[in-house]
Amino acid sequence: MAEAMELKIYSKEDRLKVAAILIDNGYTVSQGKRQRTPTGKTLDYFLKVTEDGDNADTSK
Repeated sequence: MAEAMELKIYSKEDRLKVAAILIDNGYTVSQGKRQRTPTGKTLDYFLKVTEDGDNADTSK
């Protein structure tokens, strides 16, 4: 399996749209979140994307 990439996307709606496009094109996608700073309350949301040759490319 290839190396994973993280895409920071702040809007939930945008994350879902981008995830749908990536999944349709054969990528494995998961969502994650982490604190922006160790003591802060602000969270960063991201998509973790991995190219996976076993997934179907349904964009065709």
